[in-house]
Amino acid sequence: MFLTLHGATGAFVGQFTANPVLAFVFGFLSHFPLDVFPHGDRAFALRAKRSVREAHRFMLLITADLVIGAVVLGAAFLFQRFDQPTAAFWGMIGGLLPDAIVAIPEYAMFVRKSKRVWFRWFYRLHDYNHNRVITSFDCSLRTGMVAQGILLVLLWKLW
Repeated sequence: MFLTLHGATGAFVGQFTANPVLAFVFGFLSHFPLDVFPHGDRAFALRAKRSVREAHRFMLLITADLVIGAVVLGAAFLFQRFDQPTAAFWGMIGGLLPDAIVAIPEYAMFVRKSKRVWFRWFYRLHDYNHNRVITSFDCSLRTGMVAQGILLVLLWKLW
């Protein structure tokens, strides 16, 4: 899934507890079921690992995703859509953290070409989870974006 949906889902599940630590844990755990569903970025990500030009395009997509996520979640907080805003915030952070952790070994392996890689075990776990179902059924990036947009609207309506 894209970061916007991970952050929104983390915030959504995090708001159901008043405890920020539990909200963070729930947000973190919410990341993994979302990654199992095909969402269209697998082929793009594989190309980005092989080509500098594709890597730049992928970074542009990630940047756009971060901006959209900041606007959507910023609006949710601004318009007080959360019953527990502190817990929702920590749920959002938890929902985003797995992809932030994975960025460390990806940078080390694919940019720096390093043999010493921190969090390699987490990278492998995340990669396995991310590609388990997607390998047998993937969709185009456009279809994935539309599907995630629909999910985001549904989450917004549930708030």
